[in-house]
This record gives sequence, structure tokens and C-alpha cells, in this order.
Amino acid sequence: MEPPVLFSVAPDYYRFAVAELRAALDVTKAQRVGPDAGVVHLGSGTLHGAADACWGGQIPLVRHLARADAVRGAGTFDTPADLAEWAESVLLASLEVGDTVSLHTWDSGDAKFAPGKVRRPLLEALLDNGIRVVTSGADTVASVCIGTDRIVAGVNPSEVSLCDWPGGRIRLATMPEQVSRAEFKLEELFSYVGAPVGDVAVDFGASPGGWTRIVHAQGFRQVHAVDPAALDDRVSVLPGVIHHRQTAGDFINDFGTTYDGAPIDLIVNDMRMVPQLTAHTMVDAAALLRPGGQAVITLKLGTNNPEKQIDDALNVLAAAYDPSFMRQLQHNRHEVTVVATRR
Repeated sequence: MEPPVLFSVAPDYYRFAVAELRAALDVTKAQRVGPDAGVVHLGSGTLHGAADACWGGQIPLVRHLARADAVRGAGTFDTPADLAEWAESVLLASLEVGDTVSLHTWDSGDAKFAPGKVRRPLLEALLDNGIRVVTSGADTVASVCIGTDRIVAGVNPSEVSLCDWPGGRIRLATMPEQVSRAEFKLEELFSYVGAPVGDVAVDFGASPGGWTRIVHAQGFRQVHAVDPAALDDRVSVLPGVIHHRQTAGDFINDFGTTYDGAPIDLIVNDMRMVPQLTAHTMVDAAALLRPGGQAVITLKLGTNNPEKQIDDALNVLAAAYDPSFMRQLQHNRHEVTVVATRR
């Protein structure tokens, strides 16, 4: 039987992520590890299958996966050294002398031991056993998650982890030119799907201009920033940025009848709307987007049946788009990010 699967999720969406996992996989049991992590036992299927379901959009609320070769209760160990010794034995059972691994240690909730106090003795032990340890970028990941309820350790190929950061917790540096923290969502997204290419883009809900700035930085020579509110001065003066102080609906109606420039290659949308309204807006906007052009959309969710909100929005988007990526990113809050191609 395959080892259980460790997954990470936003705390508010834990039970919904478990429901997604049960719908997509043969889950026989789910156990809480901490507020933002859990373990599912599979009657059939594999970690690779779980990763494929995440990449395929069936499980958008899961941010990170790892193999759970061993699971212990949170109160099992008296000291960080004891925990590290146990984790060493678990990890070494799947490693050989000369292997290179990314060592991921993280906590879920107010755990008994800080990850750093476990990582140091574990790192030394792995090095002593001939294992080369790096922070990230290895083909193999050795994981230890220290939760309030359980502690999990395991080894798996990095390709199935979804994200090469402990627990999927991507950390991006704040830059002086940054306009808003919303920029992190696009930066994180591009680390998964690559940066878009093209000449002309539209940004719905642009104010204060963070997404416009990021899109402009990707080489788009013209970015139509659509928002009744003002743009940050650092964005409004960028060459090729055109601010349309109107709603998305008015822009779609006006632009469709007056614009005679180059085809639009990309539409990004981070507006604060309910998911179905956002989806209807994007279907209307599809007439502006060239066939094969891309759309990046955040669907703003509550905690009331988010799976249905996502499904309903996707059903609307299906009239004009083929989704290729969907996930609740680390920098998403109560939302998921969708990438779709216009038919």
C-alpha cells in the first residue's frame, strides 16, 4: 500500500480541501496535522496521482504535497533532538549515500518544537550519513512537518510537491518599486506557469496599479489599466500604460466599438466581485481577446461552499475559455487564481 499523502492548505479551507481530495482520490481516512496541514490515506492511487489531480484543477485548494512515510502523535517526542533522530531514521530509509535532497522543515500551528531546532540536528545527521543537503532545487525532497496534532516525515520527488518551498509557503521579497502586495500573486503564479508574452494587455480592477506594473515589466508595450480609481503615480507614468477611469463593463462596451489597434494578448482580472459575476465579465471580455490569448483571473471566495462557487464560475467561463491552471496560491487569501486560454 502507498504511504499516506501530506497536504498543505489555507486554514479556512481545510475541510473543503479534504472534500476535494475525497472527490478526486480514493481517500480512506483523513487526519489533521495542524491548522493548515493534514494527511490522507489512500485505498488506491498514489502521490503522483494526487499531484496530477492538483495540476489538472481537480483539487485547487491544496497548495503543497509530500509523502508521509511515517506519522507520529505530536506529543511523542520530549526534545527537538529526539524528533530529529526519529526523522533521520525515516528519511534515511528512502535515501542513499551521495543523494542530494532539499530539506524542508516547517510547522503547522503552534507546534511543540520550532522547525529550526529540529532542522539543525537533522541536517548534521544527514550530512554525516553522506547525504548532500540543499535548501531547494534538488530532484528529491525530504520533509518534516511538525503539527499541533501530528508530526510527519517522508521523502518524495520534488516534481510532485507542487511547490519547492516548505509547506508550499513561498516567500517573495518586497521591492522598492512595489505598488501593492497583490503583485505577489502574479509573481507566484508566473513561477508556476511562466510569464505571459505579447504586446497588448488589459488589467481589470487595476488600481492602484500593481498588476499593471508587473504585466508592463514582462515586456507588454501597451497595458490598458481599467479602474475608476486612481493609479499610483509610479505606474501611470510608465510608457504604454493607458488608464481608463471606468468600470470593466463600460470599458468592454466602449473598447469593442472604438479600438482598432493590435490584438489583445492578455487580460488580467483581480476585481473584487463574486465569482460568477467575475466569470460573466470575462466571458463578455473574450470578444476583445485574440483567439489563443490568455486570461488570468482571481475568483474571490467566501468560506460558504467555495467548491460550488468555483464550479459555477468555471461553468460560466467554459463558454469562451479553456482553463489550464487553477490553485489557491500562497498569496491568495479567500480566492483562487485561474489561468485560461480564449478559444
